[in-house]
Amino acid sequence: MQKQTNWWAVCLVLGLGVIGLSALMGEMFPQDGAGYAAGYGAPVIAFEMARSVADLQAVFGHVEDEARGARISGMDLGNRWDFLFMVVYGLFISTFFLAAHRVSGRKFWLGFAFFGVLAALSDAYENSILLGLTPDLEAAKKLDLLIYPVWAKFLSIMIGGMGVGLYLLSQGSIVWKMVGVVVILLAATTVLSLVLPAQYGVLIPLGAGIPWLVQLIFVGVRTVRGDAALTRA
Repeated sequence: MQKQTNWWAVCLVLGLGVIGLSALMGEMFPQDGAGYAAGYGAPVIAFEMARSVADLQAVFGHVEDEARGARISGMDLGNRWDFLFMVVYGLFISTFFLAAHRVSGRKFWLGFAFFGVLAALSDAYENSILLGLTPDLEAAKKLDLLIYPVWAKFLSIMIGGMGVGLYLLSQGSIVWKMVGVVVILLAATTVLSLVLPAQYGVLIPLGAGIPWLVQLIFVGVRTVRGDAALTRA
């Protein structure tokens, strides 16, 4: 039992790391763009969803835009820190399902742990493309490849969130079951964000962030109360 509880505790520490790094990086990324569609929300989302030079210029501005350099510097800084962030959130996702496997004994949950790894690896490739774009936006180096790691990352995070929701549905408490349904539905909005990013890209932080927050609360309760108490709940 002690070994199982430690897994929840590790996941809890990683979740706190996700929150801390999110707040830190939020101050690094540029807060405004140069005219991208409002539906993207944050400039970093508009950058990740860019598919043309015009899209890049809508985020950073044209060459003569005085704010372009500052936007690029902020984006590069945030994306460099993102390499640490992806390791932390990838492990946060994976350790949750490792703990779920230890508690339940069901190998089914190990399948979801894989998506934490896949999300982090996809994010790393995505960042390598993004950092390669900013030195010469008009050259749009490897921009045509960006869609693949972006979709792989967000869909992996979505599946991880749905897995959390499914695990909550397996709990005895009606409250956790209800929360599980909400988590699954919120995670599913990621598909809409990817298909129509200019209209619904702003939902991406919601589709990933709320399931992560619920996951953090759950592992916090598990760590404090212990596995047995929640299994009976």
